[in-house]
Amino acid sequence: MLIQSVELVALPGAPAYQEKIYRARLDTGDTIDLFQSHWDVPLPPESLVGLTPEVARKYRVERILAVAMHS
Repeated sequence: MLIQSVELVALPGAPAYQEKIYRARLDTGDTIDLFQSHWDVPLPPESLVGLTPEVARKYRVERILAVAMHS
């Protein structure tokens, strides 16, 4: 199950901290919401293409921790 494309999708009526999510289309034809955007950790949607959802989530956590450690 690999990610074919990812887009940032605005959630109507969501609070500012939760206004966008990463929505992925998988090679199985399914669409899943991976995680919400994190304003201080820029993560280009195209950087997740070709990964599994699990690896994409792990990559995001690693990016968040790296930013937190350098703050």
